[in-house]
Amino acid sequence: MNCLAFRFSAMGDVALTVPVLRSMLEQNEDLHLTLVSNKAFEPFFNDLPRFEFYGVDFQQYKGVFGLFKLFNELKSYQKWDCVLDLHSVMRTWVLNRLFKLNKTPVYEIDKGRDDKKALTRKINKELIQLPHTTQRYLNVFQQAGLDCDIEYDRSIHPGKGATFDLNLDTAKKWIGIAPFSKHEQKEWPIRKVKELVEKLSKTKQFEVVLIGGKGKEAEILNKIADPKSNVHSIAGKLTMEEEIALVSKLSLMVSMDSFNMHLAALSGVKVVSIWGATHSFAGFGPVNDNEKYIVEISVKELGCRPCSVFGSKPCYRGDFACMNNISVEMVEEKINFALSN
Repeated sequence: MNCLAFRFSAMGDVALTVPVLRSMLEQNEDLHLTLVSNKAFEPFFNDLPRFEFYGVDFQQYKGVFGLFKLFNELKSYQKWDCVLDLHSVMRTWVLNRLFKLNKTPVYEIDKGRDDKKALTRKINKELIQLPHTTQRYLNVFQQAGLDCDIEYDRSIHPGKGATFDLNLDTAKKWIGIAPFSKHEQKEWPIRKVKELVEKLSKTKQFEVVLIGGKGKEAEILNKIADPKSNVHSIAGKLTMEEEIALVSKLSLMVSMDSFNMHLAALSGVKVVSIWGATHSFAGFGPVNDNEKYIVEISVKELGCRPCSVFGSKPCYRGDFACMNNISVEMVEEKINFALSN
């Protein structure tokens, strides 16, 4: 069976396709799979069997005419037995319609949008665990007559030869800290991150690695790292391949509800994740048994949580209590708990 799949963004959601795709391909020997996604995400998919990554720069496929161009490219690229839409956004709806007109079966993800709205509304929240995103991906394959048991552990692999140039003591535990996220409402205040780093740096058994992007993030993390000998900022310094290789070597990752949480969990690394406006019940929680290391203010204590599925809405209370009320000591406690297991 030769399947074409779509998942264009966001980075963490694309990473969450990996355990499903890897498990599906390893457990279905007749399956051949091509994934269309942002070309920057290709390093997530190292050494998947019978798999091809079709990297796209979506700036070249703008609007309906751009999508029609992409459809024609994909239609002529191979003969597809089915299309698997793991994204369900306007762009994939257009592509789905074109493939259906071409008599190709199309199976689409159910994102549970109404349930997520009920989970995050201000009044009468329905605080129930919704299916994990990986289960929603699996459901699409099941519609197409395919099935597998999802195996999460170390599903993202570093590329062959991928390395990083950091002078870290291999006799120590490497603690990664990734304090940023796409949306501010998912970020623990940087003053608390700085205090946590100060405390961890005084424990000589640790090498602390600060992870972030270029520009402002790099500027902030460089200042926090300087001049501590066992604190290193890699913000903006590594390629995606190098970052995957580094994360796979960590003893622990401290992260927000973000891509780095998923990358670490899918690399087989323990993750202490810090949650504010969002909630793992929406289906984006850390896999590989890392939910027991979540740090958050309970919904019983703070009834406005969760107020957003993705953390994109400003705090309507105005005090950002969901993050401001999380103490450094709470995070330290989870770090010690995770390292002791």
